[in-house]
Amino acid sequence: MGSYALSALTRQGLEAYKKQIATINGAENFATTIEVQPARQQTLIDRYQQQTDFLKRINIVQVQQATADKLGLGSDKRVASNTDTRIQPRRPTPIGNIEHIDDYVCTNTDYDVAYDWAVIDNWSAFPDFQKRLQNLAIKLIAQDKQMVGFNGTHRAKTTNKTLYPKLQDVNVGWLEKIRAFAPERHIDELVIGASKEFKNIDALVEMAVNDLIAEQFRDNSDLVVITSRGLVTDKYQNLINQTLAPTEQAAANALYQKKQLGTLPVDTPAYFPANGLLITSYDNLSIYQQRGSMRRLIKDEPEWNRTSDYQSVNECFVVEDYDKCAFIENLVIEA
Repeated sequence: MGSYALSALTRQGLEAYKKQIATINGAENFATTIEVQPARQQTLIDRYQQQTDFLKRINIVQVQQATADKLGLGSDKRVASNTDTRIQPRRPTPIGNIEHIDDYVCTNTDYDVAYDWAVIDNWSAFPDFQKRLQNLAIKLIAQDKQMVGFNGTHRAKTTNKTLYPKLQDVNVGWLEKIRAFAPERHIDELVIGASKEFKNIDALVEMAVNDLIAEQFRDNSDLVVITSRGLVTDKYQNLINQTLAPTEQAAANALYQKKQLGTLPVDTPAYFPANGLLITSYDNLSIYQQRGSMRRLIKDEPEWNRTSDYQSVNECFVVEDYDKCAFIENLVIEA
């Protein structure tokens, strides 16, 4: 690899960017790794959530301890009661961790981004050069959080993107938590078809709500089917793959745009595993970050013709209440 001479304009913008990031975190420069201030950490969390429609809807919160009881966000506990205080004291309903099946454990995850000099040299003429650098990193980090949440199965000491291209070895995601801690709400391998128990995916979804989700949550209006685009397309293929009269076409388009599986609305976020579906509410899924655990180092690496932005944080993926979920995977739909 030959050396690359970064242009003076790009160098100026890059140094200004490094200075700005260091200053807002209470440091003079990046002579060493800095601790990202909690307020700035929250700002980054907010920015992550703006990158995907799915992350906007779930909880991404800071927690004080690396491991403790879950917060119980989105709890649907009942708090109404009556008490004859002549006989006994009133007993408030505790909110927070719900079933004590598992505690949360925040572990370190690295989110390191390399800015190739030959690439960013083309950006230096833009007045928003620094913003472009920042937005690129934020977008990539947010997308990876969503990918890990849906596909993570374990945490390796050293990850391998060749073996695990969907980041399965970065951390334990939501779906793996359900497999491990709520097997009674998980079904693996099921065939749908005319000769099977479930003739279509709508019937399967209704069964999942009635049989897998706890009774107190079955009628909740916030339940949603989170699934892959392919399963939704399979249902609506016959509807959209035909020539209709204009009025019928308008009705078909309206039905397709208001997609449902069973009686529930549908979301098809990026990176959700194919041939699977998760029924829950958005606020039942969380990402916890330990407050004050975020670290950052931006440094030039001329031997690689790049500037690297090394970021890390202690975090974990949390299902707040396993009673409020149903997960079915490896579905096969017979033609």
